[in-house]
Amino acid sequence: MTTSFKLTKAELREILIRNWMTHDSLWYNEVAAKFGMAEARPMNLRVCRRLGRIEFKRLMKMVNAQPPANIEEYRQLFELARDTFVPDFMDFRIEYADNDTQLFQVEDCFAFRGMSKAGLISEYQCGIFERIEGWFDAMGLKYERTPDLSRCLKFQGKECRIAVRFHFK
Repeated sequence: MTTSFKLTKAELREILIRNWMTHDSLWYNEVAAKFGMAEARPMNLRVCRRLGRIEFKRLMKMVNAQPPANIEEYRQLFELARDTFVPDFMDFRIEYADNDTQLFQVEDCFAFRGMSKAGLISEYQCGIFERIEGWFDAMGLKYERTPDLSRCLKFQGKECRIAVRFHFK
């Protein structure tokens, strides 16, 4: 049977990412409801970090990429991952300072909105950036990240601005 319904590659990518994100939030809410945030929070962080490592290793293997030796090589890999894994509805900017620093500026955070709506934001710890740090792990990067993300920056009334300084070999 043929159908007249068609999706473009961009539409397919968008729906797959949205469905994955919905699954993630439903899972988190179920774990929090059953075990409480004290258990859900570290579980979410571990899962996000592992997911980041796995997805980035797969991406590197698909394009036959080696760990980056400098910020330009890193930037190329990071932008490929961003184009592949990050949905259009995530509102953030990336800047590069010097030859070793990446700055993230999150404007409208879907996790902040979702966790606020669920009434869990006061205990939420950023799984989004934990996933990105999994990308760093997959690339074998040494780095320093500021500020502390043990509580959501937006919940604290702060700008969600994160700096990562890499130490390339």
